[in-house]
Amino acid sequence: MDHSHEAGEHLHPKTFDEVLALGFPLDKLELLKDIHKKLVKPLLGGAAAFAPKPPGAPVTRQNQADLSPENQEAFRNAVVRLVEEGKYLELVQFHMDMSHDMHGMMGETGLYRFLGWHRRYLVEFERELQRVDAILRPSATEKLAVPYWRWEDPFPAWLNGFLPANDPDTGTPPPSRKNASPPQKANATDVDIIVNQFSIQNTGLDNENDYTKFTYGIEGWGRRPDGTSLPAHNHGHAWVGGIMNNTMSSPTDPVFWLHHAEVDRLWHIWQQANSSAEPNLSGSDRIMDPWGESYDDLVDTEDLGYVYDSTSL
Repeated sequence: MDHSHEAGEHLHPKTFDEVLALGFPLDKLELLKDIHKKLVKPLLGGAAAFAPKPPGAPVTRQNQADLSPENQEAFRNAVVRLVEEGKYLELVQFHMDMSHDMHGMMGETGLYRFLGWHRRYLVEFERELQRVDAILRPSATEKLAVPYWRWEDPFPAWLNGFLPANDPDTGTPPPSRKNASPPQKANATDVDIIVNQFSIQNTGLDNENDYTKFTYGIEGWGRRPDGTSLPAHNHGHAWVGGIMNNTMSSPTDPVFWLHHAEVDRLWHIWQQANSSAEPNLSGSDRIMDPWGESYDDLVDTEDLGYVYDSTSL
């Protein structure tokens, strides 16, 4: 089903450039809420149902800059295998389904679901990565984990030119990346503002809390103390460009997973100091469909089978 047509041509921007230009849809919240009520979410308990914690010690997600050449190659080979299987396209299609309501451009509920939904999405990819890596490297002693890309660092050189999946809309190779401003991607000062100065954000939403303000900033709607735009998740997508700039099919670019692993890592760091903060979600909105987990099942990364090698900004 083409949810973008059903939702209205301009309500779900196609690119992150458009998202940044339009800003948070504060003036369309009721309209967006009505639209998403009409979208039928997939039944829970299907092919992508609740995933129990994998056996063994949690894997460690590393800074991509520290990844060994062997693990760089293993990651690339595993992605290629997923593409060849058709599984990679299935993963991309999860993100293309607007009924999952998982971005702030979709309104208030999407803002609250952004972090939990993408954490579960990363877990799904990571487990598929490990599945095929076990086939490709049966003698490997450690499972693959999704590396993270610190936003202040250059684009991961070991992914230069690596775009093995076709554009799901056209079936042709995706456009090349831009990897350049505008917009700016976040620097170290911006990341500190996102994590440690989140309280300065003014969302304009009723009943905003610390979770709302943090999510608002890390997704890319926030402001620096001087009032200029605070670069974050949205800006990173647009900075990379190419298919990463597409709000629906951006996971086609493998750097998507590294970008969102950094989102997840920064959220994990923030959680340590703000453990009681949570989103204003209730009922079915708290379930991160198409999976069976609720937000409450996704709070602790170790319970999901992974940890980060660093909790430093």
